[in-house]
Amino acid sequence: MNRVFVDLEMHPVGPEYVQERNIFKFETIEVGAVKLDEDCQEIDSFCEYVKPLYSETVLPRYEELTGITTQMLADADAFPNVLRRFVDWCGADYTVYSWSKTDLCQIRGECRLKGIKADESLNYMLHHWQDFQKQFSRLVGIKHPIKLEEAVGLGGLDFDGRAHDGLVDARNTANLYRQSRDEQMFRKLKALISEKENPLVFSVGDVFNFEDLKL
Repeated sequence: MNRVFVDLEMHPVGPEYVQERNIFKFETIEVGAVKLDEDCQEIDSFCEYVKPLYSETVLPRYEELTGITTQMLADADAFPNVLRRFVDWCGADYTVYSWSKTDLCQIRGECRLKGIKADESLNYMLHHWQDFQKQFSRLVGIKHPIKLEEAVGLGGLDFDGRAHDGLVDARNTANLYRQSRDEQMFRKLKALISEKENPLVFSVGDVFNFEDLKL
């Protein structure tokens, strides 16, 4: 079974679209994903921009956050078409992972907003979706949600690339998942965190020699 790690970047529906905002308030503007095989090796990637239907320009705040500009979306395809290509790319016999439930909620909400009926393949994806943020927090004994960048640091990894880029975030989530398969490392990490009032005040890189890890 393959594992698909996905990250969506979103943009708010324009305030003039009152009726649409009552259904759902955000549109996807980028889909980034990587696919791992049964040995947790990356075998493929997916990245597409998505042209929003209910906003003419990317707001400055979201341009700064994601690096995505209005010009970059000018020739992008619409959400239904990108979603179909993404579902087809996922293939068969797979599980999707994302950092929190936000991306799953986004797809469900945007499908309602745009009248997309879920067929068998889309239903398969939506029902084979895992929240890796929750899994990671439970694994290391953290009782509150943490950002992906913080989790990557806790896992002894360097965050590779710019945060809030769909493909970058998806690949860093996949890298963290791969790292989490090392049971000995995470057992030690969990024990250390349980002794700290604030698990984010120390550097895991100072505690473990990750050069000796065999993945």
